[in-house]
Amino acid sequence: SFMELAQKLDALPECEEVLATGKAGTVYLCHPFIVHAAQPHRGKNPKFMAQPPLHTRIDFDIEQPEQTANPVERAIMMGLNR
Repeated sequence: SFMELAQKLDALPECEEVLATGKAGTVYLCHPFIVHAAQPHRGKNPKFMAQPPLHTRIDFDIEQPEQTANPVERAIMMGLNR
């Protein structure tokens, strides 16, 4: 179950915490599972936040030239080292 998986989080290696603070109008394209919060979580159980899915009008095309790709397609290409 999801909660069983969440209980295994303590076994993961420590990672550097990275803070991102932008100016008005700044947009960060993040994976939907990235942990984010406006304040530290001080509870005992993991806190999960989710975003509703954003549906595209057309399918992503990660085979096109990078110059014509939209920001999400470029992020996917970068993640795939293309």
